[in-house]
Amino acid sequence: MTPLPPAETRTVKETLLIVCEGDAEIAFVRFVKRTYADVLGRAVQEHNAKGKGGKHVLESGLRRAKNNRAYDKVVLLLDTDQDWNDELRARARKARVGKHPISVIEANPCLEAWLLQILGAETEGDTRHMKQKFQAHTGVEAHEPEWMERLLNRDVLDKARARVPQLAELMDHMGIAKR
Repeated sequence: MTPLPPAETRTVKETLLIVCEGDAEIAFVRFVKRTYADVLGRAVQEHNAKGKGGKHVLESGLRRAKNNRAYDKVVLLLDTDQDWNDELRARARKARVGKHPISVIEANPCLEAWLLQILGAETEGDTRHMKQKFQAHTGVEAHEPEWMERLLNRDVLDKARARVPQLAELMDHMGIAKR
């Protein structure tokens, strides 16, 4: 009888839930996840809170973490332009998933602002201005993934990581090592 080959050992990855405010955040997180799939340090799952502001994202994240305790870490990715204030920030800081605090990555005033920073464009103004500027720069709205395939790649994201603190924080949470 031939002996069986030794079984391959699998490494257990820490699990991360990223609760995104809307479609644009989900599309971007999925792009980063795909782009760095070979080096992700955590098992990443994303959830769309379907808009309604920062408070809704926080409540959605807390509810999802409570109902599924399988996550080691929860990150909220939200805009600061709607229904987000110091009281909600404090509530988020106090919230925990197991031993880990919930982390919040704020897009000020909106995601388009830091997407423009990643692309090397100037970013000043309110949400409406940022969305208009983003559309003028890319030709599409932020939730349409085709602009990412055309304008972003691993090299662009690696370089932007040093300039855009929100991107660096997202990549750190996903377990993507700096190059």
